[in-house]
Amino acid sequence: MDVLYLEDEPNDATLVIRCLNALKHNPVIATTLDEARSAVMQQPDLIMIDIVLGHSRAGFQFARELRAQGYQQPMIAVTGLVTTQDLEECQEAGFNHILSKPFTIPQLVDVIHMYTQT
Repeated sequence: MDVLYLEDEPNDATLVIRCLNALKHNPVIATTLDEARSAVMQQPDLIMIDIVLGHSRAGFQFARELRAQGYQQPMIAVTGLVTTQDLEECQEAGFNHILSKPFTIPQLVDVIHMYTQT
């Protein structure tokens, strides 16, 4: 499965890449919205989106943009924002699941398995 991960933090991206590779998936990492928009053209099977990019909550914007364009594949919010309002905004933006930071490797594996078939 092809998995796009929009993440601007290199350490977080490396962790997810290693996990996806171990699970025999094909990770594509985008560090900016422009890179992510280009990568979506390849029609990944799953998209993981870090909500806070730089100093903005651009992940919400990106998810809304994709859903408005008719994107149907699962999207996972990856975020340290866990207030009730933040979680509601994740749902309103069209995310299928929320993976809260910091997460463990077993939590990451479980979430990936929910949406992918090996």
